[in-house]
Amino acid sequence: MSPIRLSDLAFTLEAVVDQQFGGKAVWVVAETSDIKNYPDRNYCFLTLVERETGSAGQQETLAKLEACIWRRNYHTIREFETATGVAFARNIKLLLLVSVGFNPVYGLRLEILKIDPSYTLGNLERERQAVLDALLRDHPDLIWQEAGQYITANQLLPRPTVMQRLALITAPNSDGWRDFRHELQTNPFGYAFQVDEYLTQVQGQGAEKAICDQLQRIQNSAIPYDAVIMVRGGGSQLDFGSFDTYQLGHTVAGFGIPVLAGIGHERNVSITDLLCHQSVKTPTKAAAFLIEHNRRFEEGCLHLGDRLTGAVRDALQNARERLDSDTERFRFVLHTYFRDRHSELTEKAVTIRHLDPSNVLKRGYALLLRNGRIITKAADLQPGDNAQLQLSDGLLDVIVSQPADDLPASSQPTT
Repeated sequence: MSPIRLSDLAFTLEAVVDQQFGGKAVWVVAETSDIKNYPDRNYCFLTLVERETGSAGQQETLAKLEACIWRRNYHTIREFETATGVAFARNIKLLLLVSVGFNPVYGLRLEILKIDPSYTLGNLERERQAVLDALLRDHPDLIWQEAGQYITANQLLPRPTVMQRLALITAPNSDGWRDFRHELQTNPFGYAFQVDEYLTQVQGQGAEKAICDQLQRIQNSAIPYDAVIMVRGGGSQLDFGSFDTYQLGHTVAGFGIPVLAGIGHERNVSITDLLCHQSVKTPTKAAAFLIEHNRRFEEGCLHLGDRLTGAVRDALQNARERLDSDTERFRFVLHTYFRDRHSELTEKAVTIRHLDPSNVLKRGYALLLRNGRIITKAADLQPGDNAQLQLSDGLLDVIVSQPADDLPASSQPTT
């Protein structure tokens, strides 16, 4: 067989491809690789590959073709990113509508006409669910499900009453770093926060390991942080793949300090969001969460102070009322006591006046005295003794003539 010119072979291939695929579009499943994107010029070159895991567990390439997206279809990239929230980057599995062409100079090339975002979303969700299932299977002590919700050891850590000592993981000089710091520093309550920065890459290739390394640094520091804050902002609004990984999910779920994530994803929830202690949408909201948490503590203290003040005030008022009541009762008791004692004294005074010897003498009684002593017994006197007889109007001297026992019965007093 005689040789043919290269151009003849190329033209033949062009004709065969055109005959087979000319004027047709084909849906193809492939994975992106080696992307050269020129958004300012509205075109993109990339390599599409198909891989499978071989018998040795290694990824083997089954097919590889060059592809392009020209200006007329460049909008499909933006539509894909908007629909999925995923950056058009390497290692994404896509369902593509392509036309097949062969150029004698540039060879076989696919032109991408459309990207189906629903396929990628479904595939990403399957991959994401596979990661979650693996975490549940491999670490049941750290991650489990209750009523369809993921529960982790990190979520169950007690939240400090006041959160002030913070470890911040973020990219240096990023918008997320600035937004978080500004929100804390300008809080209207004047709360102070001590923030130690652990600056690192938080998106792109290698971000997963970089973030895990910073978490390890925080753990090794033995500093008693109240919380670890993980924020992201200012970069691509689409590159969140590092927060959907097995390694970071495992590290966050079992981390010994509450992890707060504010990674800037407005629509989707990452694996890190699901497994961390608390998830918010943005760095600003992460700072606002901390401020509000501390504000609730202060309000609780103020409320407790108000309750304590009220309790003391009520106790004093009750004591004052009891004192007033006791005082009034004491006055009444004292008044009654003195009134009763006055009545008793009055009665006794009447009795005393009635028994006063001067009054008794006025009633016809007399006192017999001898040497100034009152004589109460007849045996105390002998006949011939001198005595005095005290009457109401004076004193008489008398001489005892005989004892009373010697008096005739007729002279004895009779009743």
